[in-house]
Amino acid sequence: MLGSKSGFQKRIKEVSPNVKGIHCMIQGHEALLWVSKGNVVNRVFELWGELKLFLEIQGKNDLVSHLNMVLWEPRLAYLAGIFQQLNRLNLKLQGEERNVFHLMDCLRGFLAKLQNWRSKVGAGNVAMSENLSAVLDEDENSLLDPLLKTEITQHLKSLESELNMYFPEFEEEEGKLVRNPFCGILDVTTIPSEVQDEFLDLKHDSAAKDLCEEKSVNVFWCSMHHSYPKVNADG
Repeated sequence: MLGSKSGFQKRIKEVSPNVKGIHCMIQGHEALLWVSKGNVVNRVFELWGELKLFLEIQGKNDLVSHLNMVLWEPRLAYLAGIFQQLNRLNLKLQGEERNVFHLMDCLRGFLAKLQNWRSKVGAGNVAMSENLSAVLDEDENSLLDPLLKTEITQHLKSLESELNMYFPEFEEEEGKLVRNPFCGILDVTTIPSEVQDEFLDLKHDSAAKDLCEEKSVNVFWCSMHHSYPKVNADG
């Protein structure tokens, strides 16, 4: 199908002899690799020229007409960039020794970036998307289309709302004991009465405090399981 002598590759070279490389976008392990990495949109953006040429040779004029739309490429560039950002966030939320504090820190950071990006795009600044910046730089006007600006700001706002809905804000007061039981501002009266005595023993255990400073939250509390079972269970 993609043979160099009688297939698609031969037809590509006949139409565009200067093409240096031809990627398999129809079948094969490479296509499966794109899906597994979550980089499908980015790969389509990278191979936009080849994809367009492929559709032209196949006579898919209706699809080619979509690719030729003024905002098609910058829209694709934006989506490729935002999917890359989401993929990075997804990887940060995975791995060993992850806990609710780490997850919330990552999400808060990403939400703050969404707000910052929305503000920048509103001012016509698309530095947050390398792909979109590159596309606009190729344009003589090098300006963000007003319609695309509105679409991007609305999408970023919608994405922020979705993340807030799926990941409600975590109350810091509820996690103070777990994050750092040696914190000076931690009020003992906020801890259940039956746990307070054991908590005070822990708070004044210098060896435990040193361990808390050296180890992760997960490792620390696993180490305290036998010494301070009530505090461990309450945390």
